[in-house]
Amino acid sequence: MTEEDPGPVVQRILLGAELREAREHQGLSTSDATRRLGWYAGKLSKVEQGDKSLTDRELAKAVDVFGIDAERAEVLRKLAAEARRKLPPARVPEWATKYVNLIAAATEIKLFFPDSFPGTVQTFDYAQAMLDSAVIVAPADVERMAEERARRADSLLKNERTRLWLVVGEEALHREIGGRTVLRAQLERIRTLAEAPNSTVQVLPFDGGAHACHGTSFTIITLLEGKPSIVYTEGLTGSDYLGREHVRVYNLAYDNLRAAALSPQRTIEALDRRIGELS
Repeated sequence: MTEEDPGPVVQRILLGAELREAREHQGLSTSDATRRLGWYAGKLSKVEQGDKSLTDRELAKAVDVFGIDAERAEVLRKLAAEARRKLPPARVPEWATKYVNLIAAATEIKLFFPDSFPGTVQTFDYAQAMLDSAVIVAPADVERMAEERARRADSLLKNERTRLWLVVGEEALHREIGGRTVLRAQLERIRTLAEAPNSTVQVLPFDGGAHACHGTSFTIITLLEGKPSIVYTEGLTGSDYLGREHVRVYNLAYDNLRAAALSPQRTIEALDRRIGELS
């Protein structure tokens, strides 16, 4: 997968969003549409969420049921064909593969992590320390997964087409994951990111009191401007992708977090102070 080739996972997401929009335009509920399509219960939801591809025959049926015009149907047929392609698996847990592909193809990413820096921006040593403590990662997989995270972080730093927003709790500046030297290098990476023209980094301070997202970390991913975003949340053993009915709430929460956080300039000053303390 390259910048020019966003990969079949992303194509499935886009196809699913288009079909959902067409279904809703027809005023059909998921259950009504499923009955008309003759699909098993749950299949349409998987398609709309980008978790299942369609054959040409299945897509033709959806085009008919949803009243999609010929021009739009041709676009969907191309998306469906792209969505059926196979790519080598990423070196991440199977349930995280979708996230990796979405991040690589995103035009905008909003991240909130209250107590550490997310894998999307980790250095190799910081990632290795995090993965070493993970209960679901085999020791033999730690090094190659850390290399993969670091590679993706390097790519994101160089990728000027993706708009990145990062809000982290102040704890992330103090929790010595991997030790003082590793944390300092991680903070230096974030300091560089904070000055990149396409990135905004803010720290949510300890003394700011309550905020909108205690105990919650999440990522809001936008693939194409004007298309619905996707909210990604992750637990110890799996992940969840939340659609448009959740996106408004998470965007509102993110706006509140940014308002409560230090300004980008004060964040850079906080990073400089902490880097100095660790030197």
